[in-house]
Amino acid sequence: MCGILLHYTKHQNLCDELLEFEEGFQGLKSGCSSLSQTFNAIVPYVAARGPNFSSLRVSKEHCISWFSSVLSLREPFIRQSVEVGDRYILQFNGELYNEEIVNNDTSFVASLLEKGKTSIVEVVASLEGEFAYTIYDMRECKLYFGRDDIGKRSLSYRLNQISGEIYVASVTGKQEGFTDCLAGVVYIYDLKEKSLDERMLPILNREVSCEIVENEDEFRRTTHALYEQLTSAVAKRIESIHPIHLENSPIGVLFSGGLDCSVLAAMICRQLANQLFKRTVELLNVSFENHRTGLLPQDTPDRKLAIKSANALKRLYPHVDIKLVEIDVPYETYSEYRPKIIDLMYPKNTEMDLSISIAFHFASKGSGYIDCGNGKRSKYQRQGIVLFSGLGADELYGGYYKFARKSIEELVEELTKQINNIYNRNLNRDDKVIAANGVEVRYPFLDRHVIEFSMKKIPINWKINKLILRKLALEKLDLISVSEEPKRAIQFGSKSAKMTKDGNRHGTDVLKQ
Repeated sequence: MCGILLHYTKHQNLCDELLEFEEGFQGLKSGCSSLSQTFNAIVPYVAARGPNFSSLRVSKEHCISWFSSVLSLREPFIRQSVEVGDRYILQFNGELYNEEIVNNDTSFVASLLEKGKTSIVEVVASLEGEFAYTIYDMRECKLYFGRDDIGKRSLSYRLNQISGEIYVASVTGKQEGFTDCLAGVVYIYDLKEKSLDERMLPILNREVSCEIVENEDEFRRTTHALYEQLTSAVAKRIESIHPIHLENSPIGVLFSGGLDCSVLAAMICRQLANQLFKRTVELLNVSFENHRTGLLPQDTPDRKLAIKSANALKRLYPHVDIKLVEIDVPYETYSEYRPKIIDLMYPKNTEMDLSISIAFHFASKGSGYIDCGNGKRSKYQRQGIVLFSGLGADELYGGYYKFARKSIEELVEELTKQINNIYNRNLNRDDKVIAANGVEVRYPFLDRHVIEFSMKKIPINWKINKLILRKLALEKLDLISVSEEPKRAIQFGSKSAKMTKDGNRHGTDVLKQ
């Protein structure tokens, strides 16, 4: 995981510069005092995403400034931004799972560019994973930037059509005028012509199957095939963490105790159960003190369910060190962090956006407690820097309550819309608030192959109330009680929604500042 910031303008007196900062970035002290105020304001947000390394690169000839940050997860360690031959400057944020990758995925992208056998658009289309990028072609004076075909990493831009000035950034805070990049679109900005072109990748426009199948044997075979797809998606997201990190660092799961995250946790435990040394899985459960209801964190639905589900996982996988991290958020702490989260998640600005964002931020922050027995808890700080999320299961398998009341035709239309819009509805916002804690989140349900299989091969009648995922949890993972749990949104299960006496506000209401 990395942070990206790029700025081009002809109206600055820049000097050639390359500054590198090891861990513990303390601020930008550049000799180029003409770096813009907007650039300097965004730098701290980008630096927080990659705590292991950051750098500033400035080109006087091309009138471009790059700031990059790196969270190191693969060897060899690659300092970004990357010079690719004498033609390209690359910033890459994310993880790739192409079978051809041997070591570092940023190096893999650089090697494809350097070979020059295909266009940049074709290079991007060939990448499989969760990523965002900028690629500057110094020969053609063209800037390419964008997100993967699902949009699992945040990226936005601001373009002044008159002056030709452009910014591209992973996160901006409340900087006005930025537009979130669409998923699966390669943006091409011609610096000479001041023109912005958009090329859609060929893997978009997914549609949900409207097929109805009642055969129980076929249901069982399809459930097994889904299990194999998810197992592969989880495995590649574990195996791509370099062994140095794998041995010394736990794997985290954003954990409400519900169906989706419990399925992922069980699959992770299965992957780790046969290793030579005992591995740790951190189940990160967040709960809030709700000022309006007086409910304490230990009394929230998600906390009670998380304890129940974690105990079930511990019984199933005794050779994995499973730690349930109970993250309690007092109302005072919520109030303190509220402005920061509103800033991070911008331009999202509704009550629902805040209640979801603040839950994910504290969950990924991971400052909590673990149960010591005898009614006592000890303080515990998350150690894992790779976190798994169950996002995507509701959109793929019909998990929302509103879906159950729809006709088959309406359900097909709604699920198609939900998964194709998940980059805008969820991912851009979630990546900003989670990555601010210097961690990387991975989404097995949003694996390209899992999505394609789930949309095209699973009949629509098995997607009512996540029927097929419940069958998988029960028959493939022995998650008996979990398979029966109803859907509960994180903001209601953790009680991060409707926190104040003004509790009659709706989730779609714009936030009061």
